[in-house]
Amino acid sequence: MHPGARAFPGGVEWAEAEGSIIEQKLQVIVYKADEWWIIRGLDREFVTVTRTLEEVPGEIRRFLDVLMAASQQTGVEPFHGYSPAPRRYWEMYERAQPWTVAFPAAPENLGYGSVLDARLAA
Repeated sequence: MHPGARAFPGGVEWAEAEGSIIEQKLQVIVYKADEWWIIRGLDREFVTVTRTLEEVPGEIRRFLDVLMAASQQTGVEPFHGYSPAPRRYWEMYERAQPWTVAFPAAPENLGYGSVLDARLAA
Protein backbone atom coordinates (compact mmCIF):
# COMPACT_ATOMS: atom_id res chain seq x y z
CA MET A 1 0.00 0.00 0.00
CA HIS A 2 1.19 3.48 -0.83
CA PRO A 3 2.02 5.93 1.99
CA GLY A 4 -1.08 7.84 3.02
CA ALA A 5 -3.39 5.43 1.22
CA ARG A 6 -6.86 4.52 2.37
CA ALA A 7 -7.55 0.83 2.00
CA PHE A 8 -11.10 -0.07 1.10
CA PRO A 9 -12.67 -3.51 1.47
CA GLY A 10 -11.80 -5.83 -1.38
CA GLY A 11 -8.29 -4.41 -1.75
CA VAL A 12 -9.36 -1.22 -3.50
CA GLU A 13 -6.91 1.57 -2.84
CA TRP A 14 -7.39 5.29 -3.34
CA ALA A 15 -4.62 7.56 -2.22
CA GLU A 16 -2.49 10.60 -2.67
CA ALA A 17 1.18 9.69 -2.45
CA GLU A 18 4.14 12.08 -2.66
CA GLY A 19 2.03 14.88 -4.11
CA SER A 20 0.70 12.86 -7.04
CA ILE A 21 -2.74 11.42 -7.24
CA ILE A 22 -3.23 7.70 -7.69
CA GLU A 23 -6.31 7.37 -9.83
CA GLN A 24 -9.02 4.89 -8.95
CA LYS A 25 -10.79 3.73 -12.07
CA LEU A 26 -14.40 2.70 -12.03
CA GLN A 27 -14.48 0.39 -15.00
CA VAL A 28 -17.88 -0.15 -16.61
CA ILE A 29 -19.17 -1.90 -19.70
CA VAL A 30 -22.26 -0.51 -21.45
CA TYR A 31 -24.20 -2.81 -23.75
CA LYS A 32 -27.67 -3.25 -25.19
CA ALA A 33 -29.91 -6.15 -24.21
CA ASP A 34 -33.38 -6.19 -25.75
CA GLU A 35 -34.79 -2.69 -25.26
CA TRP A 36 -32.43 -1.69 -22.41
CA TRP A 37 -28.93 -0.28 -22.14
CA ILE A 38 -27.14 -2.17 -19.37
CA ILE A 39 -24.46 -0.45 -17.30
CA ARG A 40 -22.33 -2.98 -15.41
CA GLY A 41 -19.48 -2.15 -13.03
CA LEU A 42 -16.54 -4.52 -13.28
CA ASP A 43 -14.11 -4.06 -10.38
CA ARG A 44 -17.06 -3.87 -8.02
CA GLU A 45 -20.06 -5.33 -9.79
CA PHE A 46 -23.21 -3.26 -9.96
CA VAL A 47 -25.88 -3.10 -12.62
CA THR A 48 -28.23 -0.32 -13.59
CA VAL A 49 -30.21 0.26 -16.78
CA THR A 50 -31.60 2.99 -19.04
CA ARG A 51 -33.89 3.05 -22.06
CA THR A 52 -31.59 5.20 -24.20
CA LEU A 53 -27.85 5.49 -24.68
CA GLU A 54 -28.07 9.23 -24.06
CA GLU A 55 -29.33 8.57 -20.51
CA VAL A 56 -26.31 6.42 -19.56
CA PRO A 57 -24.01 9.19 -18.21
CA GLY A 58 -26.77 10.61 -15.98
CA GLU A 59 -27.74 7.14 -14.75
CA ILE A 60 -24.15 6.40 -13.76
CA ARG A 61 -24.04 9.67 -11.83
CA ARG A 62 -27.41 8.90 -10.19
CA PHE A 63 -26.16 5.46 -9.10
CA LEU A 64 -22.97 6.94 -7.61
CA ASP A 65 -24.91 9.69 -5.81
CA VAL A 66 -27.25 7.12 -4.23
CA LEU A 67 -24.28 4.90 -3.28
CA MET A 68 -22.47 7.82 -1.63
CA ALA A 69 -25.57 8.96 0.26
CA ALA A 70 -26.19 5.42 1.54
CA SER A 71 -22.52 5.05 2.51
CA GLN A 72 -22.57 8.30 4.45
CA GLN A 73 -25.83 7.47 6.17
CA THR A 74 -24.72 3.99 7.23
CA GLY A 75 -21.05 4.77 7.88
CA VAL A 76 -19.96 2.01 5.48
CA GLU A 77 -17.23 2.61 2.89
CA PRO A 78 -18.43 2.91 -0.73
CA PHE A 79 -18.64 -0.45 -2.52
CA HIS A 80 -18.18 -2.40 0.73
CA GLY A 81 -19.10 -6.02 0.06
CA TYR A 82 -19.15 -5.64 -3.72
CA SER A 83 -17.35 -8.37 -5.67
CA PRO A 84 -15.82 -8.23 -9.16
CA ALA A 85 -18.05 -8.95 -12.14
CA PRO A 86 -17.88 -12.42 -13.73
CA ARG A 87 -15.11 -13.02 -16.27
CA ARG A 88 -17.43 -12.88 -19.29
CA TYR A 89 -18.09 -9.17 -18.65
CA TRP A 90 -14.35 -8.46 -18.39
CA GLU A 91 -13.90 -10.20 -21.73
CA MET A 92 -16.70 -8.07 -23.21
CA TYR A 93 -14.94 -4.99 -21.82
CA GLU A 94 -11.62 -5.99 -23.40
CA ARG A 95 -13.27 -6.34 -26.84
CA ALA A 96 -15.28 -3.11 -26.54
CA GLN A 97 -14.27 0.35 -27.70
CA PRO A 98 -13.52 3.15 -25.22
CA TRP A 99 -16.52 5.43 -24.91
CA THR A 100 -15.50 9.07 -24.93
CA VAL A 101 -18.81 10.66 -24.06
CA ALA A 102 -18.69 13.37 -21.39
CA PHE A 103 -19.66 11.87 -18.06
CA PRO A 104 -20.74 13.90 -15.05
CA ALA A 105 -17.95 14.19 -12.49
CA ALA A 106 -17.84 11.46 -9.85
CA PRO A 107 -18.87 12.59 -6.37
CA GLU A 108 -15.90 14.11 -4.51
CA ASN A 109 -16.27 11.68 -1.61
CA LEU A 110 -15.88 8.70 -3.94
CA GLY A 111 -12.12 9.00 -3.59
CA TYR A 112 -9.14 10.91 -4.83
CA GLY A 113 -8.69 11.02 -8.56
CA SER A 114 -11.73 8.90 -9.38
CA VAL A 115 -11.94 8.20 -13.09
CA LEU A 116 -14.77 6.56 -14.96
CA ASP A 117 -13.45 4.19 -17.63
CA ALA A 118 -16.47 3.23 -19.74
CA ARG A 119 -16.49 1.07 -22.82
CA LEU A 120 -19.33 0.60 -25.25
CA ALA A 121 -19.97 -2.90 -26.60
CA ALA A 122 -21.63 -2.88 -29.99
